[in-house]
Amino acid sequence: MNDRLVIKRVWNHVCMFIVTIMVTLLLCAKRQILLDQFLGIVCIAVIWFVLFLFLIEHDRAEGLICHNRETDFRKILYGYTSAAIVVFLAAYFPEFVKPLMLVPLLIVAFGSERLALITGIFWDAMLCLVLGLHSQELVLYCLMTIFGAILAGTAEEAVKREKTLIWYEVLLFCLSIMLPITFYYLTYQEVHFKLLLWGLFEGAISVLWMQFGFRHFSRLREQEVNDILTDIIDDTYPLVRELSSFSKQEYQHARRVSELAAKCAKVVGVDEKTCAAAGFYYRIGIMEGEPLTQSGIRIVQEHCFPEDVIRIISEYDGETAPPSSIESAIVHMVNGLVKKIEVFDSYTMASEWNQDMVIYQTLNEYSASGIYDQSGLGMNMFLKIREYLVNEENFFF
Repeated sequence: MNDRLVIKRVWNHVCMFIVTIMVTLLLCAKRQILLDQFLGIVCIAVIWFVLFLFLIEHDRAEGLICHNRETDFRKILYGYTSAAIVVFLAAYFPEFVKPLMLVPLLIVAFGSERLALITGIFWDAMLCLVLGLHSQELVLYCLMTIFGAILAGTAEEAVKREKTLIWYEVLLFCLSIMLPITFYYLTYQEVHFKLLLWGLFEGAISVLWMQFGFRHFSRLREQEVNDILTDIIDDTYPLVRELSSFSKQEYQHARRVSELAAKCAKVVGVDEKTCAAAGFYYRIGIMEGEPLTQSGIRIVQEHCFPEDVIRIISEYDGETAPPSSIESAIVHMVNGLVKKIEVFDSYTMASEWNQDMVIYQTLNEYSASGIYDQSGLGMNMFLKIREYLVNEENFFF
């Protein structure tokens, strides 16, 4: 499979670019800087965003974002936009107390620690550049970004293990108070009580986000693939409705293969949701015509389906490649079996003996052909699936 230009991803790229330019413009407007400086700052923002796109595309291709190479960056857009809003609001806070530790906490919840670190430092530099802040403030905000990214990255592991975040929150609260006071003192050799109050406010906000928002959105990000697998076969999903409008017969076939493939997956203990989704869209390429395999790949990539589903569809009927996973082998045999049974009329298939004969003959032919040799489907698994289909499943539609 090759990466394609996917409209969903491109649209989210464009949205993030618009957010970057808009926040930059608003910061410049607040300072009322000269035109030549304004153009230079916008140029820096554009250059950075190009490199940022290169980074997120690289991380996507390596499966580092949501563990899904086919992510559409929607969650990244949410985190990026939220962080940009925090940066804009921070411009109105007093010096040395801007709540920029929230930026990496927001980005990590939706993306990754690396993205958080790079994005946070960029906005720290941009804020200091546009507002003309002290170099000590730049150092402070960069340190806050680094510490925030470290705490968020390690807290993410704690969330996965269902551990408490209390110690992360205590450390985050202390840093939010101590760092601004320390850097303010280094700059002016004095400390104001208001600085402590602002630090308490920033620490409280950071702790609340860590306890509730961070935990919630980190879990949602980890569940992205499972959520997609469930959503894309729901009758309300646009592509499902499109298939139903295209052909009721194709829709019924897809639904039968989906449900039966999930049941077979459960019998042998493999991924039911992947089998259900891949089974439903196994021959979605029929909507665009020959070649069915390439048409199917194009359709599902445009909708940013999970990589495992796309791979199974790319192995449709073994035309271009044999099944390379157990899930792919299950979808292949179920699709072939349902397709063969659909050829017979209901009177013929009303006989249990006839149905059993079709199942045995079809599956034995597939097994003997060697098409599943590279899938990892063992003989024991094959026999379990065959016996289940013979003894448990009724193909009389």
